[in-house]
Amino acid sequence: MTPVKGGYAVDVPVVNVSERARRENASVLSTFKAFGVTFRRMITSLFKGDMPTISYPEQQRPYSERFRGTHILTVRNDGSLKCVACYMCATICPAECIYIEAGEHPNPEIEKFPRRFDIDMMRCIYCGFCVDACPEEAIIMSREHHQAVYNRSETIYNIEKLMQRPGITAKGPGYRPNVPFAEAKIFDPAQDKECPIPSVVEERHPAVLYESMINKRH
Repeated sequence: MTPVKGGYAVDVPVVNVSERARRENASVLSTFKAFGVTFRRMITSLFKGDMPTISYPEQQRPYSERFRGTHILTVRNDGSLKCVACYMCATICPAECIYIEAGEHPNPEIEKFPRRFDIDMMRCIYCGFCVDACPEEAIIMSREHHQAVYNRSETIYNIEKLMQRPGITAKGPGYRPNVPFAEAKIFDPAQDKECPIPSVVEERHPAVLYESMINKRH
């Protein structure tokens, strides 16, 4: 510990990798030592079952509930979208990847709701600021981490994808302010088959498309 202004600084040793590499000349002995490490790990994996690798994607490791993955829009107990279009998530987002268009909610007790809610996943840095800023627990993060797409437009997630997609059911919720949800829940197509403000036509997805729903209602 070295005393400095305002406290102490920790002395961290500095290792010059280039000089160390020049001192450690490769030899036949060092080569056989390296082979020994590889052979020892092979024996351990074969006979003790200590296999650090997995066959991805058939096998996948479980992730912590604090994992910051692809976002999820939560719903109320009646299946309606929890978001009130307050723009706090879009305002605090450092990557400016959230786009919201607000509309007037037919329920007088709820002032607004998002006609459109898009997240550009190619720009998102998965910092979780939007989750921390949300006053309604309307947006959380999942444990879904892989996004394989064929074109750029597929990386823009709208309300439909953010509410319900196969990855949410498979991976489960990730980083969120309340581990047991306080007032929100994840959309369940088995239970929430109808929206409190239903659309007049059949939608192509079990999740509610709020953007088109309100336009069709008028």
